[in-house]
Amino acid sequence: MEASSIQSVARDLRLATRSGAPVSTLGTESLDLQLAAIIAAHGREIAEAEGDRVVGYKIGLTAAAVRDSFNADGPVQGYLLESTLIEAGGSISTEAMRNPAVEAEVAFIIGEPLNNPEATVEDVIAATKAVAPAIEIVDSRWTGGPSNLPLLVADNTNAAAAVVGEPVELPADIAAATSLLTVGTSEHPGSTETVMGNPLESVAWLARYLAQTADGLKPGDVILSGSMNVPAPLGDSTTATAAITGVGSVSANFH
Repeated sequence: MEASSIQSVARDLRLATRSGAPVSTLGTESLDLQLAAIIAAHGREIAEAEGDRVVGYKIGLTAAAVRDSFNADGPVQGYLLESTLIEAGGSISTEAMRNPAVEAEVAFIIGEPLNNPEATVEDVIAATKAVAPAIEIVDSRWTGGPSNLPLLVADNTNAAAAVVGEPVELPADIAAATSLLTVGTSEHPGSTETVMGNPLESVAWLARYLAQTADGLKPGDVILSGSMNVPAPLGDSTTATAAITGVGSVSANFH
C-alpha cells in the first residue's frame, strides 16, 4: 500500500466519525499490522490538527476468546480523544454511528508518570491516582465491520465515545470486581475475567507497550482497561448504566 493510499484511508476513517458514511475495505487486502498502526497514527494527527486532544487510551481484545477470533497474540490499544469523552449522565449522539455497542469498563486515572518497558502490576498501582466506572461505546467505520486485526487497529480499535463516572480510590480487590451493564431493559453481567483476569494486568500491558512505542503514561491520562462484558448492541435503547463492585456506577443517555 502506497503512502498516499495510507493517508487517504486515514482521512476517510476520520471523516466517517463525523459523516457516518462507512469506509470500503476494497484495496486494503495488503494491509498488515505495521501499516494499520501507521494509519491509526495518521488519524490521530488529523484529529489533533483539527483541534482535538488525546486524553488517554483504551485497551481492546483483553478477553482470550475475542483475541482468538481475531487471531491476535495479545491485546491492542487505541487513543481517546477529548471530544469523545462525555460527562457522566450526559447525552451521546449516535447519528454518525453505524452499529454501536456498549461495554462496562474500569477506567484508570493516572497520577504519576509510568514509562517503563518492564512495567508490572505494582508499578500500575503506584502510578494510579484513582479508578472510575466507565461506559465505552464502540463502533466500526468499516463497511461490515473489521474482518481482521489490521482493520481493527487501523480504525483506532473501534473507539467511538466513553463516559467516565466519579473517581474513587483503587480497591485492593479490583481483580475480583464484577459488573452489571444495563442497556435499555436488557442486562449484561461481566467480570474482570474478560480483562486479562485483572484490569491491573491490562494497564501494565499498555504501559509496557507505550514505553516501547511512545513516551509512556502521563499524569491525567484516562485508561479504559477493557470490556468486562460481551459488547452489548445499543439498538434503539436510549440509556445505559454500568455498575461495578467496589468502583461505583455511571449512566449515559443516547440520542
